Amino acid sequence: MTDYEIRTNVMNVLIECRKEKGITQEQLADELGSKPTTIASWEQGKSLPSIQMLYRLALYYKKTIEYMYGIKGDNDGYR
Repeated sequence: MTDYEIRTNVMNVLIECRKEKGITQEQLADELGSKPTTIASWEQGKSLPSIQMLYRLALYYKKTIEYMYGIKGDNDGYR
């Protein structure tokens, strides 16, 4: 998987998960102790969350790390 594919997958999953949960970028930023501009940057594919933040996002959304990277399978929920 190329860097571009990873960035695009993560970007799309982050947008999908946030909208599925029905929250704004500001609400997510508050929940994570981050800034709305950081969330926007991730969702625009300008940057990627750190592995620690991706783990926190996976826990928050109850998804696997694989899912957060856009690798979708039979067991997409957090175990």
